[in-house]
Amino acid sequence: MKSLTPLRARRSLTVLALVTALLGCATGPEPVSEPSSITLGQSSAAPAYYLAEAERSDGERRQANLLLAARAYLQQGQVNAAQNLLNSLEAQLPGSGTLAAEHRLLRARIALETQQLDQVLPMLDWPGQWALSSAQWRDRYALQIRYFQQTGAPLSQAFAHYELGPYLSDAYQQPNWDRIWELLSPMPEEELQAAMAQTRDSQWKAWLELAWLAQHYAVQPTTMLAELASWQRRNPTHPASRRLPSDLEQAINVQPYRPEQVAVLLPLSGQFANQARAIQDGLLANLLGDEQSRKVRFYDTDQLDPAEAYQQALDEGAGFVIGPLLKPNLDAVMAVYQGEVPLLALNQNDGLDPHEDLYFFSLDPESEARQAAQRMQAQGIQRPMVLASQSATGRRMADRFAEEWLELTEEEAEIHYFQGNDSMRETVQSAMHVDQSNARIAEIRTLFGPRTKADFRSRRDVDALYLVATSNEVRLLKPFVDVNLAVFADPLALYASSRAHGELGSGSQAEELDGLRLSDMPWLLSDNAEHQQAVALWPERSLALQRLYAMGYDSWSLIDRLAQMRVFTGYRMRGLSGQLTVEPDGNLERQLDWSRYRRGTLRPEG
Repeated sequence: MKSLTPLRARRSLTVLALVTALLGCATGPEPVSEPSSITLGQSSAAPAYYLAEAERSDGERRQANLLLAARAYLQQGQVNAAQNLLNSLEAQLPGSGTLAAEHRLLRARIALETQQLDQVLPMLDWPGQWALSSAQWRDRYALQIRYFQQTGAPLSQAFAHYELGPYLSDAYQQPNWDRIWELLSPMPEEELQAAMAQTRDSQWKAWLELAWLAQHYAVQPTTMLAELASWQRRNPTHPASRRLPSDLEQAINVQPYRPEQVAVLLPLSGQFANQARAIQDGLLANLLGDEQSRKVRFYDTDQLDPAEAYQQALDEGAGFVIGPLLKPNLDAVMAVYQGEVPLLALNQNDGLDPHEDLYFFSLDPESEARQAAQRMQAQGIQRPMVLASQSATGRRMADRFAEEWLELTEEEAEIHYFQGNDSMRETVQSAMHVDQSNARIAEIRTLFGPRTKADFRSRRDVDALYLVATSNEVRLLKPFVDVNLAVFADPLALYASSRAHGELGSGSQAEELDGLRLSDMPWLLSDNAEHQQAVALWPERSLALQRLYAMGYDSWSLIDRLAQMRVFTGYRMRGLSGQLTVEPDGNLERQLDWSRYRRGTLRPEG
């Protein structure tokens, strides 16, 4: 299971504690039995206390105590009790003001707790002139933060943090500013520019501009330093002007790699020559469009001992190394690597100690499964099921999905495996409990005759399927899924990885896949110039080899950016293979795009 780096873990825990505390869920001492006064937006006693107070009062004071009792119920996790109390109050409350806002805050919180996400924002939308307590405003923005976090809207989430700021104590200001920066710094430049053009709030605009500057000048430390000084002069009272984000300060002080010669270690002959040639072609395509006069030399690790090839590259003047590709070759080079030059390995890091100039770039399928779990959770899926092929890759991806889902939701994801095409129907029927329903129907017909009418039933507690399968397997699986859903059951959301993309193409054959969502590299999901050129030059190449071409292309682009990307956690490179970031340990993270089949055509899905 992927763990957070210490810095990111501290930030995430601080912000989580902040929002949790604001929503009244933080663990700690038992609430006092008798609060000194009524303040809506926070409760400090048990539900019984407020219910008793409501019995002794009338009018608005009675309604306020009942609302506080509902809030106290929520703090104890008694959602149904809170909901019943709010339902009984709804007709008694005024249409505006403090009491109405409290009622809406509590309903929004219940909607969040019960994953009725479409109800959250309408409950939090009220006129700014309502005279509310500071606690209520804090509650409102904390709920917005949770909502935007769950729905994957970082810009809106950052703005909710910004609006929360005036209602926080001094102790919480710095963690809140850190979170704003953490959310804004990875955002694409074009989104930041659009947001700057739309806002009239000068302080918020300064946050957006700072994030844009950091992205735009990330590989030009000297220029970035001058631009930041200009930004600070224009915004002297801004919190980030007084203390720049730590990762931004580091990015300013780190010099980018500027090698005059690059060595590339690939198995250009032998069993993996086709894969290596695809990477080589992608790298050369990028090099030809590069304005820098940088030399490149290729070393065939199938003909040369990998460690000797690495040493030869150093002897011949390499200032940067890309590769090796194969795990045994990487192990051989790592056995002699002493950090002489920066090295971008084209494989995963399997337990090697980090080095400040060592990086790992791979197209591992497990990260796709992890991202699928994150996307499904953000889209409100509550009970996903995994249907996976009984292969080593299928098991690894299914396990990684389940691990991430457990980490995100504290719920187990159900996994079912199929062995080849012949077992698909039985696997789907068993997973959806259709076999049990058919057995019950058979019993009924035994008792009442074979002409007894009965429709099978499928389980209704599952709302999505993640298909870990190839394109051909998905073509067979999806019809089985469709016919094994009861006629009155809601359709399931279907997700798949890039393995399902395969050669599905579009048109009438692909129409049967309508509704299927899948993840893949950006350049394979859009009709861009680079992809058209590569297909024209190598029309016979499979999508698997085209992905390696994109990997080679991005490897060349990364050379000048890696040093800054490592220290500046918000810096993302939009590559052919995905949005790339670098973890502090040197591992590259690759964020994929998503598309959905509509009328037989894959269309981008935001």
